[in-house]
Amino acid sequence: MKRKFCLALGAAMLAGTITGCSGGTSGLPGDTTAAQTSGTEAAQGENSQGEGDKPYAGTTIRVLSMTGQISDAIEAYLEEFEEQTGIQVNLELYGEAQLREKCTTEFLAGSSTIDAFLMSPLQDMAAYSNNGWIEPLDTYLEDPDFDWEDFSSAPMDQITIQSDGTIGALPLYSSVQLMFYRKDVFEEKGLTPPTTYDELLEVCEQLNDPENNFYAIACRGEKIALTSQSQFSPFLYGFGGSYFKDGTCAFNTPEDMEAAKFYGKLLGSYAPEGILTAGYSQMTQLFNAGQVGMCIDAVALYQTLIDPNESAYYDKVGVAPIPEGPAGRQSYKQVVWGASIYSGSQNKEAAWEFLKFVAGKDIAADITPKGMPTFRASVWEDERVTSAMPEDYISAYNEEIQADTTNQYGLPRMTAVSEARDAMGDAIVYSIETNGEGPELESRMNEAAEKVDQLLKDAGEYGEDYPYED
Repeated sequence: MKRKFCLALGAAMLAGTITGCSGGTSGLPGDTTAAQTSGTEAAQGENSQGEGDKPYAGTTIRVLSMTGQISDAIEAYLEEFEEQTGIQVNLELYGEAQLREKCTTEFLAGSSTIDAFLMSPLQDMAAYSNNGWIEPLDTYLEDPDFDWEDFSSAPMDQITIQSDGTIGALPLYSSVQLMFYRKDVFEEKGLTPPTTYDELLEVCEQLNDPENNFYAIACRGEKIALTSQSQFSPFLYGFGGSYFKDGTCAFNTPEDMEAAKFYGKLLGSYAPEGILTAGYSQMTQLFNAGQVGMCIDAVALYQTLIDPNESAYYDKVGVAPIPEGPAGRQSYKQVVWGASIYSGSQNKEAAWEFLKFVAGKDIAADITPKGMPTFRASVWEDERVTSAMPEDYISAYNEEIQADTTNQYGLPRMTAVSEARDAMGDAIVYSIETNGEGPELESRMNEAAEKVDQLLKDAGEYGEDYPYED
């Protein structure tokens, strides 16, 4: 049976890093008793492989995970996993920031007893792999019981260890941008979901009714929120733009300018008042309050929109792919969370069995209807998914995840990403304030590009030194 540790970080957690927790061994850096115990268990586990039908009987592994639907699913199936494999899992649950700090602290100490852990590839892969903390998985992926080909739609570069090109994490679930709309309002007006940017403006014109506090659309307008991966980037790439070109900021190119003007016109003309302070959570509030006819945002919004405890319109939510721009449909594809083996683990084979489990079809079928869509193609035909999710959602998601796009990350890839988003967000906010027609837009985008270039130079990432693909 598993032993689970639910821990909170902060002052108390930092103290816990030194003193241990939950009684018994802590498994924390510097706890040699924990390390010796883990090593003994590892030896017992590895030596017992092949005995009966539980090849890892006697092996205990330590796993760190974020809290949420994914950890709920792990717990729901964990006893079955332990029974089948003989592996005992010590599962520790943390908030996202706490998980990152916990892993980093232990890995830096060099004596961690972590065997497997969950991480955010976009935020963690570079740092963790550059420090040698991630075990390459390519040999493990040859396991015929895993079916790696089932993950063919996953953006492999996000889970790849850049130094050697090997896979460093299994993709657990994805995020794309979708369009949510009020089916009852569209039916009443005889409208269909727009498929192009021109159609989007036409539909907005027909839906917008400010006098009755009803607006056509909601998208994020707060400067940091709108430059996150799930908002402005599909419009930027939809016009053929990009954040960088040849290692320099491309934010002041004609394509980027057109995207900024369009986004400014869309929200400045057809979004509710106060959109300039709206982020992710405000999107659901506006839609659920019946104030908007459409919302374009991350797939994760969906579960709140169809929750009868959250919205009076829960049964009137339609789902469609985002409209296409001049350069096509450009929703980002993001591996939200992945699972990895710590390179210093003494139980790597058992840790791989856990990775197979957490990226397996049972957990994928469990979390997909809860707003955490799997990259496993086969699960989208699983009755547990098809019976729990409407056809338009499944169709829209699969159209987005299979589409060709140059917008793989949705964020400017650089060290000072927060500062860059802030600089570019200022220019987009100005465009919204002026309905995309502000005379200073070009100069503000030029200024933002200069700031981002300077950030690149300060980090040694400018021009030929830019370490990523444009």
